[in-house]
Amino acid sequence: MKIIAIGDRMMVAACRAGGITNSIVCRDAEEARRALEEVLTHPDTGVVCVLDQYLKDIPIPSPKEAYPVIIGIPGPAGPVHGEDAVSAAVRKVAGRHMPGAGP
Repeated sequence: MKIIAIGDRMMVAACRAGGITNSIVCRDAEEARRALEEVLTHPDTGVVCVLDQYLKDIPIPSPKEAYPVIIGIPGPAGPVHGEDAVSAAVRKVAGRHMPGAGP
């Protein structure tokens, strides 16, 4: 399964540095929406990391299966709506606060 990053140049560069080789650079939420729709049509898409600034303006389709998973990744200014999705998911699973991850 592929992991794909969709975001601005900075977010995509950070994802590439972290080992995510499949990525799409977008200038705005509309480009990100089109990119997300495209990658969701591929059966080998497992995880899609989307810049949360763009994700807040994109209608997310209801999942029919466990994959693909869509995760909002905060930009340099921090998460759009308080705690980011990754920290919230880890906190939910671990049952406790992650140091440095906000409330």
